[in-house]
Amino acid sequence: MSTPNNVSGFIYYGNSAEATKQTVKTVRTGLIIGAIVTAIVGILMLAFPGKTAVLAAIIFGVFVLVRGIVRIVVGIGGPGLTGLGRTVSIILGVILLAAGVFILIDINRGIEVLAIIIGISWIIDGIATLIESSRAAARAFSIVTGIISVLAGVGMFFLGGLGVELIMVLIGSIALALAVVQIIGAATVGRMSR
Repeated sequence: MSTPNNVSGFIYYGNSAEATKQTVKTVRTGLIIGAIVTAIVGILMLAFPGKTAVLAAIIFGVFVLVRGIVRIVVGIGGPGLTGLGRTVSIILGVILLAAGVFILIDINRGIEVLAIIIGISWIIDGIATLIESSRAAARAFSIVTGIISVLAGVGMFFLGGLGVELIMVLIGSIALALAVVQIIGAATVGRMSR
């Protein structure tokens, strides 16, 4: 008794050979389009790390600005908040709103603020990893990861905008690697159905 030509990973698309062929074609097309877009983003990030850092700062500034507005609105009209909750939400909203405006007015400072926030988050994550390493099964790996995270965070304070540009180069390189993986996936997905 022969089994239908089926790819087990596509079980939700049906078992018929025709459904499998159509699914393979759709997945392959999606992977190729994804690879092209990812490659373009990677190339742009590698070619223009400074400009992509500016774009990242603008996106970050808009995010902070919108978050501040949301906090203010919630503080003014949010149901179920106590007086203290409303006050804290409004104050935090005003601070975020001011920070967003500040970042958008002076993008170079915005990039530096972004670098500081990245640095702080890496330091906090590194310290948390070091604290948790005493209970981790892979203790040595956790300690090394924690130390690297703390050092990278401290480095961001000294590198500032250059650190953000280096992150853009790193992300661009990763994007190009992902594009290659997606192309390989597109080439191999059809073979799985045979």
